[in-house]
Amino acid sequence: GMEIRRIAVIGAGLMGHSIAQEFACAGYEVCLTDVSEEALEHALESMRRNLRTLSAAGRLDVGAVERIPAGIHMTTNVADAVADADLVLEAIVEDLEVKRDLFSRLDELCCEDAILASNTSSFMPSSLASANSRPERVLVAHYFNPAHLVPLVELVPSPATAPEVLTTLLELYREMGKCPVVVRREALGFIANRMQV
Repeated sequence: GMEIRRIAVIGAGLMGHSIAQEFACAGYEVCLTDVSEEALEHALESMRRNLRTLSAAGRLDVGAVERIPAGIHMTTNVADAVADADLVLEAIVEDLEVKRDLFSRLDELCCEDAILASNTSSFMPSSLASANSRPERVLVAHYFNPAHLVPLVELVPSPATAPEVLTTLLELYREMGKCPVVVRREALGFIANRMQV
């Protein structure tokens, strides 16, 4: 797959901060963006809390508790956040129009071979990709809460997703010690949510 070095996470809430933290722990250059400074401050506190817990459990050295959050670039400017990202992962509100609007903006803001992923659990990748001129670069990467502790990530390509995009994310997640599964068909609720229901 392609080489992923820089990752932008859009949305610093429940899932976003946790996803950004995990990428940073894995050694990636991470930028986290949200609409307000307050949301970013809150994300920072949550990360420090998560990292203290991991450190207390012996899964992380004590220095990482400050080092990891300090290494994450935080900004309220989406354009700056995604400008040179190889992978953009959105974890914003579960509202299709808001997400489609974002994917349409990302089209203009991202470098042309960036992978655009959504952490949605409600919407099909094709309904996001159709807001965008590069549906081959778009897919769903659905995490479970808490994202940095649950290893499962469901990767849901649309019929238009390029095979190398899927392969790149499979390799990325396996290297990080996650457990990526590919959902071959766009089915609402994907696998785990359907099983719970």
